[in-house]
Amino acid sequence: MNQSPTGPLRESLNRFAGILTSQEINQILEIQEHRLPTGIRLNPLKVDPSQQIKELVERYQWQVDPISFTPHGWTITNAEQAPGGTIEHRMGLYYIQDAASMVPASLFCINETHPLILDLAASPGGKTTHLIDRTRDQGFILANDASRGRIPALRSVLTTWGGINQVITQFPGEAFGSWYPETFDLILLDAPCSMENLRPTPSHPLRRTTHDERSRLQQRQVQLLSSALKALKIGGQLVYATCSLAPEEDEAVIDALYQTVPGKFSILSSAKMIEHASAGLTQFQDETFHTDLENAIRLWPHKTGMSGFFCSRLEKIGPVASSPSTPPSRDLNLTGLQKVNQRIRQNVIDHFREQYGFDLGKTIETYQLELFQRTDQIFLIPVRYLERFISLPFEHIGMALGRWRQDQLEPSHEFMIRFGAHFKRGILQIDEDQIPIWTAGRDIRRPKVEISAKGQYLLITDPSDRILGLGKLLPKRIRNMLPRGSF
Repeated sequence: MNQSPTGPLRESLNRFAGILTSQEINQILEIQEHRLPTGIRLNPLKVDPSQQIKELVERYQWQVDPISFTPHGWTITNAEQAPGGTIEHRMGLYYIQDAASMVPASLFCINETHPLILDLAASPGGKTTHLIDRTRDQGFILANDASRGRIPALRSVLTTWGGINQVITQFPGEAFGSWYPETFDLILLDAPCSMENLRPTPSHPLRRTTHDERSRLQQRQVQLLSSALKALKIGGQLVYATCSLAPEEDEAVIDALYQTVPGKFSILSSAKMIEHASAGLTQFQDETFHTDLENAIRLWPHKTGMSGFFCSRLEKIGPVASSPSTPPSRDLNLTGLQKVNQRIRQNVIDHFREQYGFDLGKTIETYQLELFQRTDQIFLIPVRYLERFISLPFEHIGMALGRWRQDQLEPSHEFMIRFGAHFKRGILQIDEDQIPIWTAGRDIRRPKVEISAKGQYLLITDPSDRILGLGKLLPKRIRNMLPRGSF
């Protein structure tokens, strides 16, 4: 059961007395007694979502409802098996995400085949993975977060999800507008906020916020939004979102930008895309906002059944003046990454064809990648980074493909679980009674296999063809190579 509707929640609701009726305020108080349903978004890079949800429902006895505005999203209304405790979750076949958090990435109208995308405040990464899905990992995403302490979570989420065409950076978001003016096709700004969403949970209880705190947040949000608009191409789309319903952090932020750069952007209507969404505010207390803010959307929890959220989709219609400055620079050679020569490239491609029946060459071409090496490791690096941002320092890039062990290539776990469904060989199926042993991170002793053990690296599956990660076949055991942090 969620936090009792007292204290900070009542204070927040009192602020909306001029917007919400007393009946609506009571409805918001009443829904606090009901658990917010768990949301999941399936990973179309790895599975057929329509088939996968059927298998999950049957295997774990879940009761689910589809989320209307995103084809791969579901809410779990009842679950005997917690969604966070399944092997499918550990393999990145779905992401646990509140339904309201799926709204921002759903609002983009994506027409470009290979869009250039900036996620300006990306951690922990759920919305970034949604952007990866929406481009089928064929756009390029610069996933930035200003907080160094939030980078490990972002990296973990993106690695598990299996995206390749992205780079993670750690810079102040306020700088991108001057570093890269009119560069990106799409920009998502899920801005740092007070989280005043009127639907507190045990993990995110509503806390008291003051006028001064909201003002400080607003100042930073305006700076971030201004930076994002400058970095956006003319004709590009920018989604500004917060998990706060405080108008100071929502309509007032966009209104401030209207006053600073009038006529340079418009707000596109998104209300029809999200069921039960309400229009943005044009007035709050003694403030009046631009009339176009009616095209923004508010997700009131008593109307949508989701957490409170604010979203606005902006289109840039004119150039925005900026003071260009030079972004940080680092010679790529200083990272130790070197493009592999043609001989090594062909050897790696041949290895995956012979061992797994997998056409790595076609994959490199389809996703516009290059093979790079650092000491004994091989990486898949996005060409778009090399073409547009090659000197920009990064925290993480692309995907690890594998590591040389003497003269043998050990494929990475993340590569195997991303592309294993396309393998034609190099697959070892374990028995049903061995699954708990394997998922606990233990080796399979004395396996019953028909192939000769030569220390080969194999994709491990179960009788239902679920991918269970990477294993090494030795004479008396299958060595478990699941990442240590995954169980």
